[in-house]
Amino acid sequence: MSESNMELKVKSGLSAGLINKKEALVKRFVQGNAPDFLESCTMLLDDYFQEVIAGSVAARKMAFSRSPVTLVALGGYGRGEQCVHSDVDLLILFEKKVPASTEELVKEILYPLWDARLETGYAVRTIKECLSMAWEEFDILTTMLDARFICGSSPVFFQLMEKFRNRLSRKYVQTSLNRLIEQSRKRYEDYGDSTYLLEPNLKSGHGGLRDYHTILWYARIISDIKSRRDLERYGFLSHDEFATLEGSLGFIWHIRNILHHITGRKCDQLHFEHQNEVAHRLGFKGRDTHRVVEEFMGDLHSRMDFIKQINIMLTEDIQLSKKARFFTSLQKPTQYEGIVIRERRLDFESMERVPGEPELLLKIFVESGRLQKPISIEARRIVGEFAYLVDDTFRKNPSNVEAFEKILSTSLWEFNVLNVMLSTGLLVRFIPEFGAILNKIQYNQYHLFPVDKHSIRCVQVINSFKGKKIDPAHEFYATVYREIKGRKLLLMAALLHDIGKGDPEREHSLRGAEITRKIMTRSGYGRAEVEETVSLVRLHLFLIKTATRRDISDEETAIFCAGKIQKIGLLRKLYLLTVADSMATGPKAWNDWSQALLRELFLKTAEIIKNRDVATLKTSRIIEKKREDVMLLADSLMEKQLMGKKNRGIWGKGADRDAQDHNHGHINGYTHDLDGAVWNRESLLKILDSLNHRYLLYASPQEIMEHLELYRNLKEKGGDFLWIVTSEKGSDIRTVTICGIDRPGFYSKIAGVFFLNGLNILGSQAYSLIDNWALDIFKVMPPKDRLFENEKWEKAERQLHQAIKDDSFLDRLKDRVPAVITTVFGQSDMPNRVQIDNEASSFFTVVEVFTHDFPGLLFVITDNLYRLGLDVRVAMVSTKIDQVVDVFYVRYADNGKIDDPEDGIRIRDSILDALPSVKNVLK
Repeated sequence: MSESNMELKVKSGLSAGLINKKEALVKRFVQGNAPDFLESCTMLLDDYFQEVIAGSVAARKMAFSRSPVTLVALGGYGRGEQCVHSDVDLLILFEKKVPASTEELVKEILYPLWDARLETGYAVRTIKECLSMAWEEFDILTTMLDARFICGSSPVFFQLMEKFRNRLSRKYVQTSLNRLIEQSRKRYEDYGDSTYLLEPNLKSGHGGLRDYHTILWYARIISDIKSRRDLERYGFLSHDEFATLEGSLGFIWHIRNILHHITGRKCDQLHFEHQNEVAHRLGFKGRDTHRVVEEFMGDLHSRMDFIKQINIMLTEDIQLSKKARFFTSLQKPTQYEGIVIRERRLDFESMERVPGEPELLLKIFVESGRLQKPISIEARRIVGEFAYLVDDTFRKNPSNVEAFEKILSTSLWEFNVLNVMLSTGLLVRFIPEFGAILNKIQYNQYHLFPVDKHSIRCVQVINSFKGKKIDPAHEFYATVYREIKGRKLLLMAALLHDIGKGDPEREHSLRGAEITRKIMTRSGYGRAEVEETVSLVRLHLFLIKTATRRDISDEETAIFCAGKIQKIGLLRKLYLLTVADSMATGPKAWNDWSQALLRELFLKTAEIIKNRDVATLKTSRIIEKKREDVMLLADSLMEKQLMGKKNRGIWGKGADRDAQDHNHGHINGYTHDLDGAVWNRESLLKILDSLNHRYLLYASPQEIMEHLELYRNLKEKGGDFLWIVTSEKGSDIRTVTICGIDRPGFYSKIAGVFFLNGLNILGSQAYSLIDNWALDIFKVMPPKDRLFENEKWEKAERQLHQAIKDDSFLDRLKDRVPAVITTVFGQSDMPNRVQIDNEASSFFTVVEVFTHDFPGLLFVITDNLYRLGLDVRVAMVSTKIDQVVDVFYVRYADNGKIDDPEDGIRIRDSILDALPSVKNVLK
């Protein structure tokens, strides 16, 4: 056996020993017997590399040729933070020249590790190359800051670090700090604020380990600290702050190691499916799994928030240090005696004043918001230490209440005073009830943030509607905001709207209203102010639920809302609170669809509250104008035909829809060839007079003409139905407009045929058109195979004809419906629920079905309604993310509502029996 092969065999033996030792260490960690896991894992690697270099032939040759090698640990390995599946980053360093035998050395050191599947990265550089690249690439700068000597030639390593420090201190300090801030900003954009997110990134998110690394790099750039303990020794952190940081880091590293062990790989994202097991391993216990995980995640978010706050404060130091260079010794007064500006930060003039003047605890936040200046680290610590001074007498003091209102009004996205107040503990001392929602997480895939942070975000959203620099997309909200009186009540409602979620046994809006009444009364607000704020909290979900679950084209819906709210001022506040609540929840709760529905409902309700007669008159005028526009359009079409310009409109294959200024496009020309004949003016007027008002309010003149032409062709040619399929411009959605004989079960048969062909229904509207004819408009996703889309629609058309003729044709679909819907941890396991509402409409009963989505859901519900003798007139498909909400306006075939309570119970039970049961599986 050659000497080279012998060397590799020895190295393989060393790597096998390393793997065995690491596996034993991981086993002790799982058993809870490895308190210093990071350090122990780092030392195992150090021992391996030291043994390899000691026995390396290539390393000895390099030493003899006066080019000794140095091994340097970089990144997490350099910092001594080696987790279960962390990468190993290594620098193979030479003084002036990289020897030819370096490749042989790499084989000796790294091949055995790669064979053992240990992720190891390396770089081979000289001192000159390291120094040159450090100022060009940020990642290399930070690896230099974390560099740690392992073995080899120590003089070469210390020569590198001495030259690096000299150049850094002479000309690159401010540049390096600026790059540090810019990289942090980019990272936050990519990974988000992990102190808010339900699935935080333990490493790269805001509040994660990278925030701590940024603190460390900042201190090393400024003061060349050697260890984490130096953060306290050099005055970057107080003793208490350092102790808290140590505890927070230990907690996060422990979680990260557990996560690596569970997944069997490097993993930094704490996903829903792992949170229960991680919480269990950390010792969080309880009967209610969700509450146990909420407690665990609340603890994690609190610790990550501390790291974030420390990082923010030190970042402020970086940004202000250059500006404050010539003013560091100056102290400026503020509008409050006892609060001063030192080094461009707000501070207490003397800590001794605070016990005798506890109101200073609030005033420093008032000044911070007014001046947009940060509160110093020392001042924040003083606030935390003296927060116990805030008692009921303090809370009832009108001056303190006024100060808190000012703090609310100055909490902005760019300068978050309220979050700082929360982090010091003062917010919970001033409003003790807020403590029940501190770090509280909701696992329903809908809320992205803890309740306390969401509430503060809601305040910030409302404050974004004021000022000179308004986002163009928020201009309408800004207009409404300017019309509001008593804005302080809106901000209080924004902060308190979810405070009832601290009591999971009660409906949070009602419980929140009770708590809000207590808080507002204690704070000395007048009776009318208390009642208005309580109403805002109690009704904060009312508008969005109505907008997304009721037929807002029906004037009755707006009249119902107006009767519930009654006052225009309350409506404006409630509208902005609803907008802010939805925007602060996350993108799943706020989109173009919900935004448009909410705005339309607000405007209609506002008109009715201002003057109901005027609103009704306005509706009549809109309908009359719509009829006139339809007649003008019909006259235009007639004139074109008389001039010999044949216009097949949308009713012929390959028609030019853009010429009619319509927002739809054909699906490869697939539609029925309708004749496009000229309408008789007298008959058209008669038909328009017979159309129901809800339809006339909904449809445009162009659409009305299209629908009437569809109706006439069906009536003249005969048959069960005709449909046209069109595509939305700029959207991957199909609109299917169906005119057919208005018979029981027509809607459910359409839903069944769509299910049979894999066409997912997004929403629909149903209308009685004329006499015994129905018009159904469906929004659906297209077939997966677009090449054969026309064939798919033709097949669906034939099947619908069969389903209409044979009630049993769709019975086979029932075998496709699952018996059980399985959800995993982090998904809602809320049970199926059916609500029946007879108040929302004079003509229909509203049936709301809350369930979990599955293919064929709409068919299952509507077929059940059909079997119960109910006819679906309007269907609205929406989602709460954690559950689907399907809403149906129904009536009996004889046009009656569901007035009998026993019938309501029978219908509810029948729908629930038809739906799959829900089973939650913990992972």
